[in-house]
Amino acid sequence: MRQPGPFRPSGTAFAAALLLPSAALAQTLTLEPTMREVREGVTRDVQLLLKLDAPAKQAFRGEIRLAGAGATAGTDFAPTVLPFTFMKGEVVKTATFTIIDDGEDEPYREQLVPSVAALSPLDTTQVPAVINAAAMGPIAILDNDNEYTVSASGGEEGGAVTVTVRQAFDSEIPAMVSAVPGGGSATPGADFAPWRVQGTLPSGTTETTLTIPLAEDDEVEGTESFPIALVDHGPGTAFFEPSQVTGRITDTTRPAEPVRIEYTEGVVKMDVRGMLIEQPFQHQSMQGTLRKHRGGDRMTLSQSNGKDLELRRYCAQDTDFGAIAADLPGLSAAEIGGGRDTGWRGAFTVDDINFDYAMAERPDGTYAGYGRQQGNVDGADVLTVHGFRVIPLSDPEPDVPRLPADPPETQVPLDDAADAVARELADELGMSPAALRPYISVTPGADGTRGDGASARAVEVEIWLDGEGRPLPADRTAPGPCDPNYGKAEPAVSRLRYRFHDTGDGIVAQGAVEDVESGRLESAFMEDFDTATDSLATAAQRAHDGLSPGLSAPQ
Repeated sequence: MRQPGPFRPSGTAFAAALLLPSAALAQTLTLEPTMREVREGVTRDVQLLLKLDAPAKQAFRGEIRLAGAGATAGTDFAPTVLPFTFMKGEVVKTATFTIIDDGEDEPYREQLVPSVAALSPLDTTQVPAVINAAAMGPIAILDNDNEYTVSASGGEEGGAVTVTVRQAFDSEIPAMVSAVPGGGSATPGADFAPWRVQGTLPSGTTETTLTIPLAEDDEVEGTESFPIALVDHGPGTAFFEPSQVTGRITDTTRPAEPVRIEYTEGVVKMDVRGMLIEQPFQHQSMQGTLRKHRGGDRMTLSQSNGKDLELRRYCAQDTDFGAIAADLPGLSAAEIGGGRDTGWRGAFTVDDINFDYAMAERPDGTYAGYGRQQGNVDGADVLTVHGFRVIPLSDPEPDVPRLPADPPETQVPLDDAADAVARELADELGMSPAALRPYISVTPGADGTRGDGASARAVEVEIWLDGEGRPLPADRTAPGPCDPNYGKAEPAVSRLRYRFHDTGDGIVAQGAVEDVESGRLESAFMEDFDTATDSLATAAQRAHDGLSPGLSAPQ
């Protein structure tokens, strides 16, 4: 059978409304949608074109009927009938119907089919020469609504909380969602990164995972939590179940290790009005705890009498342990730290009495050292010296070998991100970008999205500043206490942190000013998703301008 051409009636349309005796004089009417695909929430009105192949010889009327093929009249589109009239001499007419933006997440796409019917002349005494060749062709409605189910898994300090977002139906266009952490028993900026974390569900996927990094601290705490709200960045209606989840942080701070503190016989020397009095004394053993702080440079020895000794690493090479041991019966220089390069020392003053404690770790895992108290008591100069030993009461954790982590990938080039920050900060710090660049460190961040097989990773860029606002070396690793440069570096007061993430549609920039001592974020800024830029330099500028840190070059 011969297929109908573009100006021939289809098998489902009217063969002809009314025909003249001479078919060669008939006019042909066609129907053409201006678009074959429309999107809820984006396209509101759809126009249909009715065309004659020549000016109308007689006036006639008709109607366009809209029938759903998956789409529902009154819910997805309206109206269902569009009347039209051609007056004599007219060639083109238009008819418009509306796409209704409903709030229901629907699978894939729906369709509707327009067709022409009920052709009739205005003058019933005339016979119109019009052939209805308006073939039915579907118009697809792409859904813009999303329905998600959300779950969150907790993490340990230094790890991450992960939020899994699942979509009810695969979208034909990528969906973008965000997890927005808020304050709870856990503190933003101190216990977890307060960034809004975004994820993309590309077409063909129904799940993504968003990662919220967790911070470590030295405090022994119970499980902390914080709320996480979900946001959809699509044009339609989004429904999350639940609308908010809870991120839980498991404390992994090593608790203070129980110890027993044993004292050797000590010596008290008193100078009373020029008379030297020396006599032995003995401390009773006591229980206590020893806690190593993060960073490895501090320890706290807490005694059951309520006294806490704050100890810091120091170079023991110049300490004359022999002279100290000479005052301590039955205790050798080697037993109190002689022969070791580094040790631990603490000092404090109470009622004008100076206390000085030092100890070193021994091969068996215990600590041995000495304590001195010196001052004036009721007019007498008093010097007390004793030795002590700190014995852990718990077994050390076994050293478990771990596989190296896979090197992270990133969609934003690391060097380009660092260079963009250097250009943004150079004028404020009174340096050229090239001179500032060695002070800037850049690392790939945690994986922020998953689901497309080649997920985007954020890029973290940071620079440390001293109290005068001067940049400090990017490598902040402190030398050992016996190094000549130990303690000479200017302490870092703050650091500027920038985070760049490629969403696929643009680059989102985040920035923060962090107080080094407390670890808290003093201010934070994130670029709006709707204004994401394709320019890395522009993203760096927006992140920095949003912080307004008020930097200026040192005078």
